[in-house]
Amino acid sequence: MRSMSSKNGRSLIAAGAIMGIALLAGCSSAAGGGGATEAPEGEGGSAFPAGDVRFVIPYAAGGPTDVTARALAPCLSETLDTNVIAENVTGGSGAVGLQDMISKPADGQTIAIVSPGMVVLSPLANGLDYSREDITSVGVISYSPMIMITGEGSPHTTAEELFAAAESGTTINVGVSGASTPQAIELQRLSEEYGVPVTVVPFDGSAGAITALLGGHVDAIFVNDQQDVVDRIESGEFNALAVSSPERQDHLPDVPTLAELGYEDLTLAVTIYALAAPAGTPDDVVTTLSDALEGCLEDEETVAAIGENYVPAEYQDREDFDGFLTEAEEVYTEILSS
Repeated sequence: MRSMSSKNGRSLIAAGAIMGIALLAGCSSAAGGGGATEAPEGEGGSAFPAGDVRFVIPYAAGGPTDVTARALAPCLSETLDTNVIAENVTGGSGAVGLQDMISKPADGQTIAIVSPGMVVLSPLANGLDYSREDITSVGVISYSPMIMITGEGSPHTTAEELFAAAESGTTINVGVSGASTPQAIELQRLSEEYGVPVTVVPFDGSAGAITALLGGHVDAIFVNDQQDVVDRIESGEFNALAVSSPERQDHLPDVPTLAELGYEDLTLAVTIYALAAPAGTPDDVVTTLSDALEGCLEDEETVAAIGENYVPAEYQDREDFDGFLTEAEEVYTEILSS
């Protein structure tokens, strides 16, 4: 497994490859033995946390965003010594949940799990009334690329077969976890830049796309590399055709990248999950949240629940995630304006 430094991660994004190499977290106990952090004084001199912390999940239950957030929430509760209550607020490729969090007081009592696609791509693509300036980054939780998948019994067991069918005129419907997502943009580029005409079918999260594939309602899906998907691949229920990372995933060594199949520029469909709060959240509150997150990402049980392949070996803080957002904004602005 390879860790990703801040500098190297940003250079990958700038080159058109928002990184997706599997990463292995260190295995030690949570910082401070999982005990409570010392409560700082927030705005108005009130202590943080001042009661329950609401943890917004902007996608439906069962998908990778939900799984990651709910794996993290118990450790955050223990570390912050309060109830961290996860709540799904769905719609708009994550935009509804993000706007919900943004609208709350900037005191750290409402946080959210976010991604560059949600924070940068959705407002750029849809002209939404929020931007990355409306959030305060806390720190990176995990990374995962996308996997192109067909179901058991599909006539298309390789990417070459699937794309050849599309090029020959066969309608190929590909499910994704939202219309304004990096994977949806990549499939649009597959059609426009490489002449492989696939039909993008958006769902409210990966869970909906997976259900559609299992029900035979789509020909393929392009969804997060997550443990339940890997389990289905290993059991033979799913065929893994390609991954979106610049290099092959260590836990899927036989699955080629889209780049090595000849689609060199299709490396943007990678999810970076991070913790965020409303813009203007006091620095001491952000530090407390960041310290809690860093400790949880060193906790063996939490890392196992998120997935060892997806948690970075070295903690990436708020400045690192802000760097990812800056580079993603540059890349997506260029793509969407072309």
